Order: sequence, then C-alpha cells, then structure tokens
Amino acid sequence: MSVKVEIFSGFLGAGKTQLIKKLIEEGYYKEKIAIIENEFGEVSIDGAVLKRTNTLVKEINAGCICCQVTGDFKESILDVVENCNVDRLLVEPTGVAKLSDIKKVFTEKELKGIAEVEKAITVVDAEKFDLYLTNFKNFFLNQIKNADIIILSRTQNISNEEVRRLEIEINKLNSRAIIMGRQWDNTKSEELIPKVFLSNDKVNVKEKVNFRKSNLNTGNIKKEKSEDNLFESFALKIDRDVSREELLSKFNFIKNSFEFGEIIRAKGIVNTKNGKEQFDYTLSEINMQKIAYRGETVISFIGTNLNKEKIKKFFL
Repeated sequence: MSVKVEIFSGFLGAGKTQLIKKLIEEGYYKEKIAIIENEFGEVSIDGAVLKRTNTLVKEINAGCICCQVTGDFKESILDVVENCNVDRLLVEPTGVAKLSDIKKVFTEKELKGIAEVEKAITVVDAEKFDLYLTNFKNFFLNQIKNADIIILSRTQNISNEEVRRLEIEINKLNSRAIIMGRQWDNTKSEELIPKVFLSNDKVNVKEKVNFRKSNLNTGNIKKEKSEDNLFESFALKIDRDVSREELLSKFNFIKNSFEFGEIIRAKGIVNTKNGKEQFDYTLSEINMQKIAYRGETVISFIGTNLNKEKIKKFFL
C-alpha cells in the first residue's frame, strides 16, 4: 500500500510552513506523518520551525527538488517510506518550484506503488496576488493551475470585497480547485482543508464585484524574463544582536536601491535582546517570533542578481 502524499506549494513567503505548523499543532493529522522540506539555498530556516512540532523532518537544501536535486528528492521519499514507518508524507517544495514538476516526480517508475499524491495545496498571499501575477507569472500561475486546493493567506489584512475578487480571479485560472479565503486564526484546520477530499469538488463563486487595478508598489522588481536560473540565494551568518526595527530599516533601504540586486524574500534566525528570534521578510513586511534554537544565527536572502559582497558589508 502506497503512502499518501500532500504537496504544499506556494510562492516565496506565502505561508506554507505556517500552514503545515498550524495543521500539526491543531491535531489535523491522526496518522503518523513525516515532512520533506526543500529550502532554496544552503541553510534551512523552515526546517528548524517545523522540527519544533516534534515531527520527523527530512531536509533537502541547495536547490529546488523539481530541478537540481531531483535525485535527492526521490531518495528522501524512499528513505522515509521504507525506514520510518509513516502513513502520510507532507512535501513542502521551495517557493520557486513549479507544482507541475513536483507532481510529475511522483509519476516516475521509482515511486509508483510507493508514494501517491492525494492532494496538492497551493498557498496564495492575498496581499501580493496582483504583484506576483504581474512579475512572476510563470511560476505563480503554475502553482495555482496545478492545485487541488488553494488557500489564501493574510486575508485578515484585506477587505471582504477584495477576498471575493481574488476568489473570482483564481476561479478563472483554476475552476476545479477548492478555494479557501477564510482567516486562519478564526478557522479550524478541518475547515481549511476538507478531510474527505474529492478532486471534482470546487467552490463556486457567483458574486460579481467591480474589479479594480492594484495599487501595490512593485519597487525594483522586474518582470520575469527567463525561467532558467532566475532566482539565487545567499546565506549570511550574523553573530551580533539585531532588532526588528534595524532589519526592517535595512530591507526598506535595499528595496529602494539598485546596488544590492532584487531581494524578493529573506528569512533567518537572529540574536535579539529577547533571545533568538525567527523572522520572515517579504517585500517590506517583516514578522518575528521567539524560537528555541541552538544552531548558528543566519540570514538567507533570495532574489535575482544579488550583490553578495554589498549585502554582506551592509548587514555585518
């Protein structure tokens, strides 16, 4: 009997890790589960967060599991299934992975009869939908069109009318998918992701709203030119104490400068006056929370045309 697989897709910073963490902490899974976590870069921040849930986490770093490290991905699946006695496998690919490519891996002969995709879930940042659709269309659309369930994150920061508009827009792109626009804090896991999943289920959005043009500031982001080697990552070890205010100030400065490259996302674990804290930065927004962590403090930058030396001097 093959192990059931759930894929958690979504663009950089959409909230995939936080969704998985919510599901586990609320007891959504009754079976024995394991997680395969793929970080784009040489360090794993999300893996450290997920390990706090006391769940088996298998990490794959230094590339995207649908391209550079496909062999490692297959070996990780086989290792977990054959040696860890799990009933369900959660896969969180990097935010710049194409969902169609991830699903395709599970159709290859090495995994047939061993692991089977039950559902593919895509998390979409409601605040940045228009921005990402404009600037990273190929990646973003692929993750939406190949999903069975699409869950909007950060809906608490936008109006109900805007949520409805996004539901309609997404429904046009993928009419067969279930679309969930509820606020996570007020919604139980079972209501976000139905326990009984039927692939032909969907949310029918009938209400019509007046579409409006997005006023999001695109900063220095350029439109996607090529899918090959579009993104790169850079890890920086930082031993001194930093604050939320300092990080936000530095990232806001970088966003408006051409000297550092185009930083789409940064995340890390840093020392603060309150102890170690884990942070996520995505296009001018930064979130921080305390974390029990004994490893090295590090910041991971993801973007295009990164000036690594300039970034290093700026943060150290």
